[in-house]
Amino acid sequence: MNERVDVPAATLEALMDAAAAVLAADSLEETFGRMTGQLGALVPYDDLVVYEVDPSRTTVKPVYADGAWVEEVMAERFSIEEGITGRALRECKTTNVPRTDLDPDASHVPGTVEEPEALVIVPLIVEGETIGALNVYRTGGDVAFSARDAEVIERFGAMAALAFSSARQRELLRTQARTDPLTELLNRRAYYERLAEELARAKRTETPLSVVLIDIDRFKPINDTYGHAEGDRVLREVGESLRGTVRIDETVSRFGGEEFALIVAGAQPDQAVEAADRARVAIAKVTVRGNALSASAGVATWPAHGSTPDELLEAADKALYKAKHAGRDRTCAADD
Repeated sequence: MNERVDVPAATLEALMDAAAAVLAADSLEETFGRMTGQLGALVPYDDLVVYEVDPSRTTVKPVYADGAWVEEVMAERFSIEEGITGRALRECKTTNVPRTDLDPDASHVPGTVEEPEALVIVPLIVEGETIGALNVYRTGGDVAFSARDAEVIERFGAMAALAFSSARQRELLRTQARTDPLTELLNRRAYYERLAEELARAKRTETPLSVVLIDIDRFKPINDTYGHAEGDRVLREVGESLRGTVRIDETVSRFGGEEFALIVAGAQPDQAVEAADRARVAIAKVTVRGNALSASAGVATWPAHGSTPDELLEAADKALYKAKHAGRDRTCAADD
């Protein structure tokens, strides 16, 4: 948009109130939810999509969608060189399109019905960097956004960009606080929090819950013989193997050092032992100078072996010690 359009004082005041509400959101999900509600009160629309530009500045991906075809829209990725959105991002300019089906750069989202629609695209810019785009749609052949509508969406987008950037940074910090930097698995603190949540759920539903502690056998000689860089490589590959092995009802964490931990929801001791053995098989796929790793595991289950996270972890640790003492490369349950 090249020309500014006067916006009534009442609308400007509503914009400020909307901005305050969006900026007060604590998470990305809440930020997007408030964006949807606040903008809809200012300018009626049918669909809304927030796109993010990847760090390489080549690909655009959706991070939030509201309205029809949400699943199809969220599955789409496209080049910044493509489509009306790509053009608006490259030109770094708010774009008001009365009929997308008449625009030569228009593209179609696979799986959706092709129909006339009006579109306003606002590049989301923070400190001179375009981080994404806010797309607002109306469905129909004669429902174009007025210049004033587009101006309100543009001003809202400027504030939404700050909210999006701030929320994204908070999410990143939260993720970093909960993630082991070497393996990108949950860290010990996040694992303990998840265990407390899962245990509370197990007690409410009266379903079993098992924890598994896994320790790589003879890991210290790897560091001593080949150096810490090789040790770090081994831990990263173990993390990747475990991540590819866990099922939807399981949680995996780097518990500390060369020790990893699982939470297996709904699992009796024999099922948890099976999960532990599956994890040990995955670890054995990692090699050091051509030699496969081995690991030992200890299993404990609520309610048989403890009623708190600390009691379950202590029972699993004792079972792990038994596995080590019995010759390593095996799994022991707390009641073995």
